[in-house]
Amino acid sequence: MEAKTLATALRSERKKGAARRLRRSGSIPAIVYGHGEPTAISIDAREFRTKFRHVSESTIITLDAGEKKFEVLIKDYQQDVVNGGILHIDFYEIEAGKAVRTNISVHIEGSPKGVREGGILEHPLYELEIECLPKDLPEDMKIDVSGLEIGDSLHVADLQPPEGVTILSNPDQVVALVSTPRAEEEPEAAEEEELAEGEEGVAEEASESGEEQEEE
Repeated sequence: MEAKTLATALRSERKKGAARRLRRSGSIPAIVYGHGEPTAISIDAREFRTKFRHVSESTIITLDAGEKKFEVLIKDYQQDVVNGGILHIDFYEIEAGKAVRTNISVHIEGSPKGVREGGILEHPLYELEIECLPKDLPEDMKIDVSGLEIGDSLHVADLQPPEGVTILSNPDQVVALVSTPRAEEEPEAAEEEELAEGEEGVAEEASESGEEQEEE
């Protein structure tokens, strides 16, 4: 998987005031965790938005700080709930020959046979936790669901990961299924039920009327 590069500036201040000033100047404060002491950095917000339309934990990023470079994954981030802007990022430094654990997106492909017969496709699992060497890290996992019929389901245990990749997610988790459509009430049955309720109402009214006459 091809790594992306971001220009990075090392920073010494890690207080809230300094972070706010960085954001106002168009930068994102960030920290690189890994082998030694955490390293505080900043990256250009516009460059990050341009290269990363979606924040993904499965993309290897090269942070270029001039003489120093970091190979990292995004482990966590804070986002502005109002405008969607990224407020802070935590990166995790990886080693070339050391396995990493991360999450990758699950994308389903194909038109299930069961859907063409009236079933409903459900996709409850959107991410998988995996472990692999950085060189084997896939950006996502595409799952073909075209063979699913009504009542069929696909579990994590059924998936075939790429070579060198181990899936750590619960094997019993459902990735996709084609459920039976909810049966609609037959019009005639509904009419008969309404008619029966109407007849019961008339009978109750007649009974109440007879009781009133007896009281008189």
